[in-house]
Amino acid sequence: MMQDEQQCLLPREDDGDVQLSIQDEVLKAASDLKQCETSGRSWTSLRSDVWTLLHYRTSLTERSKLQRASYVLEICVLVLITLNVLLAMYVSTSSAGPPLATSSDWYELFLYVSTALFTVEYVLRLWSCVADDRFTHPICGRLKWMVRPMSIIDLVVLIPFYLEILLEHQVLVSSRGVLTLRGFRLLRIMSFLHLERSYKAMKNLREIFTLKKEELGVVSYLTIVIVLTSSTTIFFLENPSQPAVFSSIGTCSWWAIETITSLGYGDIVPITGPGRAFSSLLALWGIILFTIPGAILGSGFVEVMLKKQEQKNEQAMGESIRISLTRALSSSNITFPGTGLDSPEVMESLPAPASSFPTPRNNFSFVAPTPPIVRLQEQVDRLNTTQLQLQAQLSHQESQLQKIMALLEENLSYSRPKPKAVPPFSAIVPSE
Repeated sequence: MMQDEQQCLLPREDDGDVQLSIQDEVLKAASDLKQCETSGRSWTSLRSDVWTLLHYRTSLTERSKLQRASYVLEICVLVLITLNVLLAMYVSTSSAGPPLATSSDWYELFLYVSTALFTVEYVLRLWSCVADDRFTHPICGRLKWMVRPMSIIDLVVLIPFYLEILLEHQVLVSSRGVLTLRGFRLLRIMSFLHLERSYKAMKNLREIFTLKKEELGVVSYLTIVIVLTSSTTIFFLENPSQPAVFSSIGTCSWWAIETITSLGYGDIVPITGPGRAFSSLLALWGIILFTIPGAILGSGFVEVMLKKQEQKNEQAMGESIRISLTRALSSSNITFPGTGLDSPEVMESLPAPASSFPTPRNNFSFVAPTPPIVRLQEQVDRLNTTQLQLQAQLSHQESQLQKIMALLEENLSYSRPKPKAVPPFSAIVPSE
C-alpha cells in the first residue's frame, strides 16, 4: 500500500507533457491576443489615416507625408469639380436638341468616373467619421455626421449624377424629355458647393453675421425707417400728378428701394420739382446708407480672419510640440531634473503600473512595449503628484511662518519699555 502511494507521488512523464501542453496553450493564447490587438490597432489606424487624409487642413505649417497627400487630394478634387462645372456650362450653351458632346463616349466615361469618385469619397467619409471624437459611436455617430450641413451638400451633389445616369437611356426623344435630361445635367453645377468643405466661406460668413448682429440690426432698422418714410413722402408729392404710377404706398416703397440701391429701372420716375429734389436727396442718402453695412461687414471679416489665424498658429504650435515630444520619448526616456520626479520618495509614493497580462512561469513577457504617449502621460501624472506635494509643503510652511510671526509680535509687546507716567499739569505747576 505504501509503495503504491509512493509511486503515485513520484513524478511521471505524463506530468511533463501536460505542463508543456499548458505552456504551449498559454503561448498560443497570448500570441492570438497580441495578433488581435495588432489587427485592431492597424484597422483603427487605417480609419484614422483616411479621416486625416480627407479632413486635414492644409494651412498648417507642420505637415507629415499623409497630410501632404491630403493637400494633393484636395487639389485633385478641385480640378474634378472645375471640369464638371465647365462641362455643365458647355451643355447649357447647346441647342434644344441633344448635343453631340454629351452623346460621345468620352462624355459618358467622364460622367461615370466623376460619379464613382464622388461616391467613393462620400463612403470613405462616412466610414472613417468615427475616428473623430464627435462621432465615436458606430451608428449614432455616423447618423450625426450625415445630418451635418456639409454632409447633406455632399449627398445632394451626388443626386444629379445618378439621375443623369438613370435617365440617360430611358428619356424619350421629345422636347420635354430632352429638356428634363439637360436640366439634370445642368444640376451638376451644384458640385461647386463641394468646395465649401475646403474654404468654409458660408461658415465664415455666418460667424461674421453672428459677431456683428447688433450693428447690422441697427442698420436694418434704419433702412426700414428710411424706406417707409421716403415712400410715404413721395406718395404725397407725386400722387396728385401721377395717380396711375404712384398709386399706393407699396408701389412707392418699390420706388424707394430702387432709388436707395441706385437700380434705376425707369418704370417709376417723379416728374414734379419737389419729387425730383426729394429723389436726389434719397439717392445721396442711399450711398451713405450702404457704406455703413459694408464697413461693418469688413471689420467683422478682419476680426474673424485674425481669430482663425491665431487658432491655426496655436494648432501648428501644438502639433510641433507633440511631434517633438513623441520623437524625444521614442528615442529615450525623458526625466525632469530639478522637479523632484526622480527622487526615491516620489517614486515610492506612486503606484506601480499594472501589467496587462500576468507573467508566465517561464519568464516570457507578453506585455507590449509602452507607447510614447503613455510614457508621456505617466511623466505628466508624476509631475502633477509632485506639484500637489509641493503645494502641501508650502501651505504647511506658510502656517508655521504665521505662528512664528505671531510669537515675535507677542515677545516684542512684552519687551518694549513702558513710558513713565507724567503727573497731570506738570507743565503748568512748577516743581519746588
